[in-house]
Amino acid sequence: MMEQSLTRVVHSGVCLAAFLGWYLCSILAWGMPGFSALYQSGLAVSFLHVAILLPFSLFAWKIYCAHYPFLPLGRFSLRGLLLPLLAISVLALIYGNFAHPEPWMDSFDGQTTFVKAMTIFSICLCAPIGEEIIFRGLVLNSSIGWGRWAKRTGIVITSLVFCAVHSQYQTAASFIYLFIFSAILCVVRINTRSLIMPMALHAINNMWAVLIMFVL
Repeated sequence: MMEQSLTRVVHSGVCLAAFLGWYLCSILAWGMPGFSALYQSGLAVSFLHVAILLPFSLFAWKIYCAHYPFLPLGRFSLRGLLLPLLAISVLALIYGNFAHPEPWMDSFDGQTTFVKAMTIFSICLCAPIGEEIIFRGLVLNSSIGWGRWAKRTGIVITSLVFCAVHSQYQTAASFIYLFIFSAILCVVRINTRSLIMPMALHAINNMWAVLIMFVL
């Protein structure tokens, strides 16, 4: 029993350490030489996801999978995508009726085509892959083996942490949207036992957000 408890503690510690490493990367990047110039040019977000956060996430995933069998990529299923996609669509529709424009979105006005292209690439591909590994992957997995309420508690904690790190959002409506969105992805991850499905849903959600920012 003692060994099992220690194993659970170590496993949860590994998962949470990976998240802390990811978060520290996002904070320490702002102190890098030249990062302020990237921010002024509009490329800071793209650089952060493409050059730092995604590589760190993939590295953490590789190390984790070398020791634990709990985080497979899994298989993509179009049929399995439909119901959660419908739920996210309804959520987005409700959010659109109550939310106010977020101030940070104004920063994309007047950006060059290259900056917009890099932003789209990082938001629609790099962020969904990296964030699903960290949040619906490792943070959610930190609850494994902790009793009958572990899954529910893991979903709540994962979603709260997911909201907290997206500090660019300032309205209550955005916080509620992010929390429910994360909870849906957690349920999909648990039910499919894969990362590819929440990655796909996250990418579709971000594509819709980018469409609103740059086109509509």
